[in-house]
Amino acid sequence: MNNKIILIFLTCLVFVGYAQAQTSKAFFDSVIKNEDNQEKAPIALPHVEPEDIVWCKTIWRELILREKINLPLYYPTVPLDGRMSLIDVLMSGIEKSFKTAYEEDELLTPLTIDEIKQKFGASTDTLWKRDAETGEMVATPVVNEIHTDEVKRFQMKELWFLNKRTSRMEVRIIALCPIREYVKDDAEGILKRELFWIDYGEFRDILAKQKVYNFQNDALRLSLDDVFLKRYFSSRIIKETNPYDNRPIQSYATGIDAVLSSDAIKNEIFNYEQDLWEY
Repeated sequence: MNNKIILIFLTCLVFVGYAQAQTSKAFFDSVIKNEDNQEKAPIALPHVEPEDIVWCKTIWRELILREKINLPLYYPTVPLDGRMSLIDVLMSGIEKSFKTAYEEDELLTPLTIDEIKQKFGASTDTLWKRDAETGEMVATPVVNEIHTDEVKRFQMKELWFLNKRTSRMEVRIIALCPIREYVKDDAEGILKRELFWIDYGEFRDILAKQKVYNFQNDALRLSLDDVFLKRYFSSRIIKETNPYDNRPIQSYATGIDAVLSSDAIKNEIFNYEQDLWEY
């Protein structure tokens, strides 16, 4: 009996000591930042045999990060509570995890991190300052920093296909491209520039580890990979494969006509699957 009382007393002391040792910051970080997410692996996608694909179409989408549902991909513009913006995650993967960036959506021509920074506008200017001791003008190099918050759009290349083994229309994201929006003194309006393309499958391991803001619950955050796989984003179709050098919609339609053309491509994909079934 005495041994049981001693055991209970010692157990209580352990719990009390742990409660005192756990600071408020440690508790907050364990819930909000949740370091266990760093061990998370991307969900394995089912293998698809090329022989099982009876129909497919390649399309390109544009994600405008100003739209409310897309805001978790743009914010935070600086790392906050373990969260990073999509462009910062991609840049970190290229610079620190040795992922590959490409010049075009065919993913054939690799780019170096220096070439990417040049597309961001990073350059070295010469600033002339007077030396306090000699009184002579001395040239001092000044490196302009890149601003990843200028990326306010993304392009996405997708392959939609009908899998005869599952009798379902399925989609795979092939590549992503950040679009930089910026202004220049010698140009009018807002300029847009494609920075680089990445192979989505190559980056899934780091996207699965990076949490994004959840509008509904701070304790249950999604990963960047979840956002794309579960289609928690807003986009519009801007191009499909076509005989005219894969020309984009904006090259032959503007305004409401461009919107209608985009919807026509979306409806074509939807109707192709529906027409295979008899109700």
